[in-house]
Amino acid sequence: MPIGNLTSQIFANIYLNELDRFVKHTLGAKAYLRYGDDFIFVENDFEKLKIYRTETIDFLKNKLKLTVNPKSDKIIKPHQGLKFLGIKFWKFGRTLNERSLKRATQRLNNSNISSYSGLIKKHCNKKYQKYFDWVGMEKLNF
Repeated sequence: MPIGNLTSQIFANIYLNELDRFVKHTLGAKAYLRYGDDFIFVENDFEKLKIYRTETIDFLKNKLKLTVNPKSDKIIKPHQGLKFLGIKFWKFGRTLNERSLKRATQRLNNSNISSYSGLIKKHCNKKYQKYFDWVGMEKLNF
């Protein structure tokens, strides 16, 4: 079943509720975020973060029979910026990543212009907002 399918999103939330409970009640992590099958921990103590990583991978493997993608399994420092859900987060701001920007301009049509426009306004600078508005006017023949 494709991950974009609505039922797979619902099933991911139901199935991974066990992960949420494990992280909250067993690990006691203070800063944990999960959206669908993507999740992050934010922690100041590097050793504690390594423990969270090991115990979470073990829990997923042994209890839920899931594996973590090695490409996504990273510990990063804040100055490197965090890529999560198509957005790159920095200590003092955020930007939409290049792939998401390209997809927004390519997929733009009458039915989704307000959605993509809101995304661009929330996560991009004024220069790119003006560019996106120009592309929108050209594509939609305004």
